[in-house]
Amino acid sequence: MQWHAIGAVARHAAIVTGISAGMLTGFPTAADVGAQPRRHSIYMTAVEFRGSTSTDKLAPPSIDPSKLSQGYTYKAPGQADPLAPRRWEVGSFQFSPSFVTAYLDDSIMLSVFIADGDHHDVQLTDPDGRVVIAKATWDRGREYTKFFQVDKVGDYHLECGIHRPSMTATIMVLPH
Repeated sequence: MQWHAIGAVARHAAIVTGISAGMLTGFPTAADVGAQPRRHSIYMTAVEFRGSTSTDKLAPPSIDPSKLSQGYTYKAPGQADPLAPRRWEVGSFQFSPSFVTAYLDDSIMLSVFIADGDHHDVQLTDPDGRVVIAKATWDRGREYTKFFQVDKVGDYHLECGIHRPSMTATIMVLPH
């Protein structure tokens, strides 16, 4: 079981690296237009992006971002690093990538690895708001793989009910 989890982390790290390098292959090309339905694999990772600075460079926010949404985190000066009392930190939970495309009638394999955040209440809905993947709790260190077919043009919404609005992703389904 340990090796499976390590392999999943390595695979997802490679995917995120490929995305960062501009090698995302999930976007349809002109050659895909009019193509027959296909199988489409989508890999995402649940991550928390963090940033920090010090009060010497920038004043902390006047409103604690974590009070606005559970999707945001905040550690005030003195909390972020006891050895650096002027340092403060913010974070945001997100799915990465948060936007992908597919074509009508494609068979989708969605695989999400949970790297950050202990628990996520995740659900996928179609463009009409119909539930495609029922709400379930997805936990850190695990990979969740779901299969479905996109049968409507428009935006399918993947959302963590705990960490919204920042932790959402869109699968845009285009006509042939």
